Amino acid sequence: MEKNVETKGIVQFAMEWGVYMGLYFVVKFIFEVWSMDSFFCNAVSLCMLLCIPVFVYFVMRKYDVLNGLKCYFSQLWMMGILLFFFTSLISSLAQYIYYVYINPEYIKLQFQSAVELMEAWNVMANDPSLLDAMKEGLDKGNVPSPMSVVVERMWVNLFFGSLLSAAIAWLVKLRAKSNFTKQ
Repeated sequence: MEKNVETKGIVQFAMEWGVYMGLYFVVKFIFEVWSMDSFFCNAVSLCMLLCIPVFVYFVMRKYDVLNGLKCYFSQLWMMGILLFFFTSLISSLAQYIYYVYINPEYIKLQFQSAVELMEAWNVMANDPSLLDAMKEGLDKGNVPSPMSVVVERMWVNLFFGSLLSAAIAWLVKLRAKSNFTKQ
């Protein structure tokens, strides 16, 4: 008796795995938030960040195998971009809830920490006008809104996810090609 396995489309597969990766990004965000107070949380967040390419490789490889190793590079790349898109939707919702309802001062505290760090490291020693403008903006309460920070992080996830997906799609197809030539 033969198993009749239905192959999933790129969007459906990316949506399903985007949920898992989105939850992974939410946990990573929680550790990232706590990393201000704990070195352990900072180390966990960094390790989770470094494991993202492994996760993406696993998902792309699984999609390629489910489709009989017949996926093109462009299909895998598009699946990776969609994976990061759906991941960003879930993680952005969690970030927005945190920024608005749980810790409304988080963004302002991050900007204050950045200004203090730039002062301590003498980053703007040659031209302190930018640092002065940042201090003045903070004093006046000019910090980005939670929505603008969330949208910016979504774009960053999509941009770097697209670059990472291209590299990993190439690796998946390279491995599939080398396995095919060995047989």
